[in-house]
Amino acid sequence: MPDSRKERLAFDYREMLKIQNRPYLSWIAAKGELPYVQEYLLTVKLRTYVFSAEKGKCTVGAIRRCTIRVTLWDSYPETAPYICMLDIPPVFHPEWYSKGTYCPSEPWRPEDSLKDHILRMLEGLRYGPSLTETDTPANYKAQDWYSMNRDNAALFPSDHTQLTENTPEEIDAVEKASDPFMEIVDSWTVSH
Repeated sequence: MPDSRKERLAFDYREMLKIQNRPYLSWIAAKGELPYVQEYLLTVKLRTYVFSAEKGKCTVGAIRRCTIRVTLWDSYPETAPYICMLDIPPVFHPEWYSKGTYCPSEPWRPEDSLKDHILRMLEGLRYGPSLTETDTPANYKAQDWYSMNRDNAALFPSDHTQLTENTPEEIDAVEKASDPFMEIVDSWTVSH
């Protein structure tokens, strides 16, 4: 792995610690050796919406938790993180394709941190007004539904949880907690 890519992955890992174990989000490193994480699994704990069609009846309902995979391809950060919903049905949102792939309304910029990209995605998931309207939605049905209901204060934003970040002390605690875990994993791998 080129040094510049390793530096970027390590930088993004340190930034992601700022949003680890928050009321709205927790994550695990699913691929890569710390701090060079190449894939994250996010557990999002925000109220958002899903669409279902059963027996000819279409409904939009609320969910309060979903799981998302964030993959950083070899071409990252030149290419955007690949973000997909693992839950079925996936969220019903203008920035999400019906199969569960995220398509942000704002284009990816390599100078953006992964943390900031994730926070924009989360703001969108809760139908934050600045990130919901788009001229080219990934899901036209969701865009139409939002347009028809946007003035309904009971629906939007779908969640009022503040997307705050960990303090430096909380980040240190998270890092220290992961060290013994990695030692256990390493010793288990060596002995088995």
